Amino acid sequence: MKLHAFILPILFALIIGLFSSDASDIRTKNVSINTGSVEGVALLAPKNQPVRFGGGFYGRPTSSNSSQASSDSILVVLKGESVHLENSDRFQVLNQKDQEFMPSLLPVTLGEKVRIKNSDPVYHNVFSLTSPNKFDVGRRPKGEHFDVTFDKAGVVDVFCDIHSNMYAIIYVLPEGTVAWTKIKSGDSFSFQNISAGSYELSLFALGYKENTTQINVHDGEAFQTGAITINP
Repeated sequence: MKLHAFILPILFALIIGLFSSDASDIRTKNVSINTGSVEGVALLAPKNQPVRFGGGFYGRPTSSNSSQASSDSILVVLKGESVHLENSDRFQVLNQKDQEFMPSLLPVTLGEKVRIKNSDPVYHNVFSLTSPNKFDVGRRPKGEHFDVTFDKAGVVDVFCDIHSNMYAIIYVLPEGTVAWTKIKSGDSFSFQNISAGSYELSLFALGYKENTTQINVHDGEAFQTGAITINP
């Protein structure tokens, strides 16, 4: 009787410990082996001369002479091959405030709506001549908005027909986009839980050339890009 009372608790503890060890091993494998990550730093090279390029009165402006201007948001995009981003009923907002576009760089998914809103006490007429995503919302007073849907991937130049100094970009993400983020020059970026495979890493900013790099992500490893500099 005393022997049974001594042995049974020991056997029970051994069984519980065995199952707990197996569960811990499974959790560790799921976290550390099945995915990797991509990490790096993005830098904007300084621009020396204010110019307009792209042709016409509404060419893309590159008016900053510093790599730290307020519009220097960098869009970092990780693209794969077989990823499809599902759209929801939500929409993005491109606002006009103090005769500026906010934000000046707006990433959207394919088929997503952008609500173009006027928050200024003056009229704006927002439009784009970028094919195949051309649009013109017409003259809109304060408080009015107009929704535009973007079905084709690519960079869309956005202007105001009344204020030629206003400029923004709507970046329509391709279907293979896995993840994206916006950062400032000198900041780091990190994409976690990325499946192993080949990817394209693109960095884009207003007035700069898009920088594209091919990378390979391995299970349980962090791919370090180092510092990537984007040139005008």
